[in-house]
Amino acid sequence: MKTHRIFNKGQNVYCLLASHTNPNILLPVKGIILDSKWDPVNPLYQIRIIKFYDNMKFLKNHFFDMNFRHVFENRARKMILKAEDYKTVKVLENRLNEKDRERFYVVIESVMCTKTKVGLSELFEKVQLYMISKNLKEVREISARPFFKGPLSLDSVREFDARYKIGWKDKFEKSNLSIDKYLNSLG
Repeated sequence: MKTHRIFNKGQNVYCLLASHTNPNILLPVKGIILDSKWDPVNPLYQIRIIKFYDNMKFLKNHFFDMNFRHVFENRARKMILKAEDYKTVKVLENRLNEKDRERFYVVIESVMCTKTKVGLSELFEKVQLYMISKNLKEVREISARPFFKGPLSLDSVREFDARYKIGWKDKFEKSNLSIDKYLNSLG
């Protein structure tokens, strides 16, 4: 059974906000818990977003087109906001916290919440590495298919690995992850 922290109403939390329309894009945010719905597997929290940790360009490309649940029992829907109305993240954060802010509350799963910004950063890194690895594995497999002869075709997975090592070697030297172990973990 997964263990996760239980938070209280009124508590600040750091969360990865996921959308029903694009679950692979996670938005790191800080919020305040307003309500909770108990579930033995994965409790849910309704939060008010008070801070975004992405830049406005990223938010304009993703946030305004995402669907979120706003209350526990309803379906997901888009925010009633237009990207062109917001020039900065601060202006957007202020808008989400005006008098009619109830319209902008979002529901989030407890496993996507942490107590600290450092915890959020660690969770975000783990999830991002998983998603990047999943997509990289797929690219690795489809680019080495024998029938594929396009400009990105490769003769084998070994060729992909060799090219990957050339391009990303410096990133792995800075981390505690071996590039060979990483490539082997892709399958």
